[in-house]
Amino acid sequence: MKRNRYTKKQLKKRYWWFGGLGTAILGFGLSALVESGFLKHSGSEQWQWIGAGTISLILIMTGINFLFESHACKRELEGK
Repeated sequence: MKRNRYTKKQLKKRYWWFGGLGTAILGFGLSALVESGFLKHSGSEQWQWIGAGTISLILIMTGINFLFESHACKRELEGK
């Protein structure tokens, strides 16, 4: 797999963007997951809490992937 080569400035920018967005998306996904649990136990329709739970899990995984990309940029920065 071919890796893109970025300048130090680009890597730092990617590190901050992916880190910030990853943290925000992960936090929002965790909050949405808790909310879908509340929907389930409050007697909502089944499709509502299943849909909310699925979307929240997608957000959680997206946030984690962004954090991994941020960490990869940081490791590459430290290697330069």
